[in-house]
Amino acid sequence: MTKHQQAYHSPFAAMLTRDRFALATRLAAQYHLDESQVMFAYLQITAAVAESGKTVTARQREIDRRFQAFLDDAATPKTL
Repeated sequence: MTKHQQAYHSPFAAMLTRDRFALATRLAAQYHLDESQVMFAYLQITAAVAESGKTVTARQREIDRRFQAFLDDAATPKTL
């Protein structure tokens, strides 16, 4: 019996559709950011990862990992 691997589904898949602003708005509210910060960060991360020689799925996982790290960092209170 073989195991069936499910295709990877990005939790941020909507950032690649016309629903990107709705997702950016929701994430911005959740992480106390501006929508433009969310969208620009996703764009920067996607551009940086796109140059790697990884498969499409591996690239998307890396984009998601970096974007989630960005969001988590934004949610962490900063101390002086």
